[in-house]
Amino acid sequence: MNCQTAESMVNRYIEHDLSVDELEDFLEHVENCPSCYDELETYFIVHAAMQQLDEESRDSTLDLRELLEEDIRRSKHYILKMRFRRALSGMGFCALIAGLGGFLIYIIMQVL
Repeated sequence: MNCQTAESMVNRYIEHDLSVDELEDFLEHVENCPSCYDELETYFIVHAAMQQLDEESRDSTLDLRELLEEDIRRSKHYILKMRFRRALSGMGFCALIAGLGGFLIYIIMQVL
């Protein structure tokens, strides 16, 4: 992924509107590109500050950079969870096909 693509995905990341594959590519890029990470951090901090103002919770002090790090950790956990689900559904599909194949072989052997 190049910087231009990553920068175009920042708002979608903040809104949690990236597919699992896009999210994985985006996080890999921003973790290895200080410029794009800074861009993400800036937008994330502005977004979080605006939310805080909207919620009128001015009396609470937030570490906005820590919020970004926590959001990245949650996103990575989400990626792992979705990979696991894909693997399980793939294994389930393979088991179903194998079961159907075995059943067909059994039927064919009964006919012969």
